Amino acid sequence: MYPTFFSQQGLSFHSWGLMVTIAFSAAILVLHMRAWRVGIDSDMLIPFYLIVVVMGLVGSRLLHFVFAETSDFFANPLIFFDMGRGGFAFYGGVIFAGLTGAWYGRRVGIPLWKLVDLGAPCIMLGLGLGRLGCFMAGCCHGAVCTIRAYTPLMGLPGGQVVTQEGPPYLSLVFTPGVGVTHPEFQGLPLYPTQLWEASAALLLFGLLSWMWRYGRRFDGQVMATMLLIYPVLRSINESFRGDTVRGTDWLGLFSTSQLVSIPMLVLGLGIVVFRFRRGVAHEIPFVYDEE
Repeated sequence: MYPTFFSQQGLSFHSWGLMVTIAFSAAILVLHMRAWRVGIDSDMLIPFYLIVVVMGLVGSRLLHFVFAETSDFFANPLIFFDMGRGGFAFYGGVIFAGLTGAWYGRRVGIPLWKLVDLGAPCIMLGLGLGRLGCFMAGCCHGAVCTIRAYTPLMGLPGGQVVTQEGPPYLSLVFTPGVGVTHPEFQGLPLYPTQLWEASAALLLFGLLSWMWRYGRRFDGQVMATMLLIYPVLRSINESFRGDTVRGTDWLGLFSTSQLVSIPMLVLGLGIVVFRFRRGVAHEIPFVYDEE
């Protein structure tokens, strides 16, 4: 809808990259400001931020190519570095960043379950802001929705946000050449899957933040809640997606993200089963020395 934020004299700032930068920055800032409440020295997290950002980008890129462009990737792995093709898969970023972040936390003595509960709301905050970048770029778009008479609600350089008389009530019409690769989809109202997922992620950020602050009954509960709710929301949203890069040939039923959502649900359930009797370990807020 707004693919290029700024362009002058051959220098362009693309909206997707801008929103992803904002997403990482916001997630890191919230985590950094909350860490002291559970006894974590925020200064020890600075290398952690670098690790999760780098590995998050690597993992999201790798998962996309391995599952969505498998043959091309294994024929020429160097396409991984070609920013002109392919994309980024959210789950890949979460998996790689989560594993390497947990490794770092244990290495420097940060309580693992405190760290994952601290990180869960921040993951959803980053996703919500990042999906707004997808909305601007036109990627991760929906399929063609039921075509009814629609009324323009907002015009942007890359298309229009329109309202319809029936479901889905709000849809997106992209300008040819912006995001949408299906020729038959261009100029038609599409399900606003980017806005749906952004809204769901930001609402989940609020719920998890409340739970982290007031509703924890055991360490790991916040992460488990994220793993039980988000995969369901993601799988529903995937059923309305219309972009081919997500992959749709798993048993003829699942997209890549729907398939990955299954072990994520199992992991969330496992955390509940094995952690709910452990309670919340004692927390002493970290106090910085005044010099």
